[in-house]
Amino acid sequence: MRTLILSMALILSTASFASGDHGHSHDHGHSHGHGDASDQAEIKKEETGVIGRTHVQRLVKAGKIDKSWMQSKFDQSEKRNFKGRNEWVATFNNEKGIKGKKLYIFLKLSGEFVAANFTGK
Repeated sequence: MRTLILSMALILSTASFASGDHGHSHDHGHSHGHGDASDQAEIKKEETGVIGRTHVQRLVKAGKIDKSWMQSKFDQSEKRNFKGRNEWVATFNNEKGIKGKKLYIFLKLSGEFVAANFTGK
């Protein structure tokens, strides 16, 4: 089941990472549809680091963040509330980062990619 959830999260996460200095805004940039999100099971906190790591690698391969992020260290995951909607936020540290030293990966509670930035907001 865990493999299925991780696979689906990777397949369904096609959103792009614009740049590190853009905010994580809930006013635009990605949708929070009510229909399918409630139908999907919530992932466990322990899974957020693994899913977040796949997105770090994807962003490096897409040229959105520098290659030094491949050696980043997973720091923590926590649930945060953004305008009434909970999301997982997985944090990665990289002392060699060019734009920032800390990268935040935002995931729906079901594990789908929402956004990434260096501000955590």
